[in-house]
Amino acid sequence: MKKIEDLGGEYKVDGIVKEGFQIFKENGYTWARLRIFHTPNMRGPVCNDLDYTIALAQKAKQFGFKIFLNFHYSDTWADPGKQFKPAAWENLAFEVLQDSVYDYTKAVINSMDKAGVLPELVQVGNEINNGMIWPDGRLWENDTARWDELCALLRAGVKGVKESDNGKNIPIMIHAATGGSLEESNRFYSNIIERGVEFDQIGLSYYPWWHGTFDDLRKNIAFLSENFEQDQVIVETAYYPDGHYPQPDRWVYDIQPYPPTEQGQYDFMVELAQILSEYPKMKAVYYWKPDGMEIPGSGIPYLGRSLFDMEGNAYKAISAWKNLE
Repeated sequence: MKKIEDLGGEYKVDGIVKEGFQIFKENGYTWARLRIFHTPNMRGPVCNDLDYTIALAQKAKQFGFKIFLNFHYSDTWADPGKQFKPAAWENLAFEVLQDSVYDYTKAVINSMDKAGVLPELVQVGNEINNGMIWPDGRLWENDTARWDELCALLRAGVKGVKESDNGKNIPIMIHAATGGSLEESNRFYSNIIERGVEFDQIGLSYYPWWHGTFDDLRKNIAFLSENFEQDQVIVETAYYPDGHYPQPDRWVYDIQPYPPTEQGQYDFMVELAQILSEYPKMKAVYYWKPDGMEIPGSGIPYLGRSLFDMEGNAYKAISAWKNLE
């Protein structure tokens, strides 16, 4: 959002230009989930270095938002298909890599604290069901050593948060892109708990074209609620409002709950909120990249599932979670 507004992008509701954070505040949003990259190249959307993230967090705080910090442990986007090791860590021995994860995490938390934006929640790794900081922390099926290495890195990150100057009581989330799979969720979280990773929240990505139906999601949440002590959060979700999706082959109409229209996006979000209310341990839902719009020449892609159209006009769905508690 910051870069879009810095480049002249304007967010609008019913034709009235407003600050992006103001629009979200007026529609019931209370948390700002902010990613941080290690050493990004600052081109296009790959701009979330420490200085940028602090500035964005300070602006969010001005509007009363709580800060949720998401460590990617990469110089660019990390997701199930790519978890590139930061260039600065490329040739480190594994023991030194663990120390670097700890030192970096602790330093970031302390820097944000000194800037007046100590996070209220921290996510250690982004969509890490296939591991993180590849190749060291990459998971392979039934490879015990790989699980051990991933969990050593996770423990280092958690320790960095907890041993920062004022981070002892910051809740920790571990995030997997397994929202529609009870089996994958159970496998992942059971393995990391078995290896001593301590955390407070299970974070799930749920995109129906990748992760299945609402019924799949409900079964997963019910299982996790019954079998794990951690609270659950849908930490990433989104829906297409205008049919502008870049991977039409992935859009299987038989499993999508609503059509890819403005009303469909709204209805999707309303039903997701209903699911949230059905499970006491399901604590929150976050929309991924809700602030996207098109800025010609910026290098920032418009992915077609924002809560704004390409010109920055808010869709109806911006208000779908307005009355969530």
